[in-house]
Amino acid sequence: MRRLLPITTAVVSLALIGAGGAVTVRAMGRSSSFHHDAVALERSWSQNVRDGVPEVSVAPLHHELETSKYMQASAFSPLWWLDDGSAFLATMHRQTAGVWTSAMAVARARAESAMSAWSQMELEFGAYVPAGAAKAAATWSAQLAAAKTPAAINALAVAWTSEVAVARRSATLDEVTVATGGYGGVAALVAAAEHTVAVAHGNNLDTGAVPSLITTLTASGSDAAATVHAIKALEADLVSLNALISLDGRVATELRALDARVQLAGTHNAANAKGFAGQYASLSAQFHAGGTAAHLDSVSGEIASLENSVNAALTAVGCGHAVPNGKVIDIDVTTQSAIFYADGCIAGQSLVTTGRPGLRTPTGTFRIYAKYSPITMISPWPQSSPYYYSPENAQYAMEFLRGGFFIHDAPWEPSSAFGPGSQNGVDASHGCVHMPTPTMAWLYAWSPIGTTIIVHA
Repeated sequence: MRRLLPITTAVVSLALIGAGGAVTVRAMGRSSSFHHDAVALERSWSQNVRDGVPEVSVAPLHHELETSKYMQASAFSPLWWLDDGSAFLATMHRQTAGVWTSAMAVARARAESAMSAWSQMELEFGAYVPAGAAKAAATWSAQLAAAKTPAAINALAVAWTSEVAVARRSATLDEVTVATGGYGGVAALVAAAEHTVAVAHGNNLDTGAVPSLITTLTASGSDAAATVHAIKALEADLVSLNALISLDGRVATELRALDARVQLAGTHNAANAKGFAGQYASLSAQFHAGGTAAHLDSVSGEIASLENSVNAALTAVGCGHAVPNGKVIDIDVTTQSAIFYADGCIAGQSLVTTGRPGLRTPTGTFRIYAKYSPITMISPWPQSSPYYYSPENAQYAMEFLRGGFFIHDAPWEPSSAFGPGSQNGVDASHGCVHMPTPTMAWLYAWSPIGTTIIVHA
């Protein structure tokens, strides 16, 4: 029996050596498999970078892999006995997919921004947009759908941004050329000048040299040089006279607004209301005396001074909201609501619906410059555009910004659809402001041309 002991020990030792060898072989296999998959993963990252994924987005993945315990472990490490690293690699693949998705989203946002810029440009310039460029832009949605990598989408965004800029320059040039293409002949220029002089006379304004220039131009006969000289001189003086007429109109508007504030002060028994009325009567007489730009500027300054005093008195009696004088339509695109002010006092309010994503209603301060009742809304986009809409009839519309931006009723929109969140719903506008028809009927009658529109978030 004693002689069997060394033999038994030797057998056990050999068994242990065999088992250890098997474990080592298994560990080496796992290590090799892991490193093979890691190399493949790194190759995929390199390809992603070539496909447009930012290097800065991939760098953290490289770092996480290179500093992992698996990359640091030798092929003989006990780490591989119980862990083959597959769970870690699965996590790395998920992170890789996330980086790709993020890069695609960023690139798509850039491309969609260029598409929105094109849509805004089409609204602004309409028929002046080059037809060829418009036809090409109609294919952008399909091109975006076909682009499968961030690099491809970014290339589209760069190209489209450039095309928007080129088309905008071309449209601007065409519009300016048409708008400044002359009066259509000497007779048309003379007629326009005579009309301007008549308006100026009606407002007791100084017409300067325009009447004598009209006489010179009509008497210039066949002398081409004299005719050209007279045309240039008359066009230049017409600019100044029209500016004087515009100034007169602005001061008239200021005076009307002041009148409303003075009357409001009287209605609310504000301090010194009678004194304000007397000062207003004096300013009104000075204004109607007409004259030069210097005189009108002086009257405007006195109006502003008196208005400040009246506003202070109104604030003291609680009717001085911080809005411009006169009638104001204040639109909040965040709450999708509007408040109507008359000389600083609330005259009404309503829920609204404004522009949808990509075609948000412009913010800023505007004035109503055109009113239509009824009106048919025609899509400026072709039927191939995602923004196209079929013709819609509205009863009341007030335009406040060139390019077709209106406040109008929307009979097709349910009354329950107006209000918070509606700018992201199916009835959201293409940049206009929708209001319920009953409210719009009242607002249309209440708001004269020149009414201030404030759109804000």
